[in-house]
Amino acid sequence: MSYIPLIARIESLPPLPESVLEIEKLFAQGDPDIDKLVKIIESDPLLTADVLSKANAPYYGFSKTIVSVLQAVTLFGSTQIRSLVLASSIERSFDVDLSPYDISTSMFSKISTMQSELIFQWYMGVNINIARDVTPIAFLMEIGKILIAKDVIANQKTEAFLENLHTYNDIDYVENMYTMMTTAQINALIFEHLNLNESFYETMKYLDNEKEIPTALNEMVIALRITRIALNIQEQLTEESLASAVEMLEFHKYNPNTFLRAAQRVKRKYLD
Repeated sequence: MSYIPLIARIESLPPLPESVLEIEKLFAQGDPDIDKLVKIIESDPLLTADVLSKANAPYYGFSKTIVSVLQAVTLFGSTQIRSLVLASSIERSFDVDLSPYDISTSMFSKISTMQSELIFQWYMGVNINIARDVTPIAFLMEIGKILIAKDVIANQKTEAFLENLHTYNDIDYVENMYTMMTTAQINALIFEHLNLNESFYETMKYLDNEKEIPTALNEMVIALRITRIALNIQEQLTEESLASAVEMLEFHKYNPNTFLRAAQRVKRKYLD
């Protein structure tokens, strides 16, 4: 297979809605004013509906329905709401079918949520500024799989792709085998095409790349790598995936206990 159809699909993606671009400008100025954030979301009825739909997903476990944007922002916080806004806006451009990965759309969303929450809870105790920057990137870290799945389905290779995933147990390798690209590489192109903050596409360029990471991106990329090792579409905070994450944590001189405490909180909330 060729990566050319994937490039064409990325280049044909519509721009982000004006409301989302306004929200990104708000975050670019620092901690956003909550009233302004709520007002922008509420100015876009479709975005409002998407945010409330995602906020009321069963895996969050709220006992009462979230009925307003203000309520959602209060419960989730501005950083997580930004993640929901970006995810809903980008996913709106896709026909989501992740059968080549043997995963449902709802489970895919749940894993993205868990990755985002894990890195946020972990990094709030390490570097609060990086936590705020990297959380929405983590939420979108698997979005490229939607395009890879679409390409695999179009070429009638779903069964072979699934078989190779089980055989090699290396998602990046199998993706590259079938499309000559990985999820992270596709993400970089999507995020750049949509004119997201430079950190979104630059971190993706180095996420599965062996090249030396630029100093300005190093901490963000390593944090994303560790999160993805511990929690991905094949393993969600298993003993094996957490052990692999701890190896990388120790190699990069992180305190594994801080990460493991966050991982256990996320596991209890979403998996137990």
